[in-house]
Amino acid sequence: MACGHYLIFRLHTPMITGGRTRSGPAPTSGIGIWTRAPALESNQLMDTSSRETRMPLSEVIAVLQDLDEFVVSLDRLGSRHAAGTADESTVGTFIADWDVARRLARARRIISVALDAQLSEEDNAEIDALCDQGRFYATDSANSASADQSS
Repeated sequence: MACGHYLIFRLHTPMITGGRTRSGPAPTSGIGIWTRAPALESNQLMDTSSRETRMPLSEVIAVLQDLDEFVVSLDRLGSRHAAGTADESTVGTFIADWDVARRLARARRIISVALDAQLSEEDNAEIDALCDQGRFYATDSANSASADQSS
């Protein structure tokens, strides 16, 4: 397994469309892994260059397995699309059949719970504000255009 997996983002709700939840038990495991968070953005106030967050190794492995499946599968779907053997509906079928939204929401919850348990309310609020600046897909053209211009 490659080294250097850094937590560089804040996944701040356990639900895909729900609000931020700061309650609930932290992940439990006898084995943990330390992850180091590099600076999030140049306009940030919080210094994250030397801060660490502890997460149960079993949870990190579960998230890494899901992310690896998604990255490899989406790469393969992209190759098929480029070769003309897959269309846009193929990606939608993959997302639905592989329960991608729920599995990504679970990954977001795992990281969020760890950060909530170990960081101050002020740090968590800063991370939430940074995440709120992310790009989010929208179905109407006005929201899609504004989201695309934010990059």
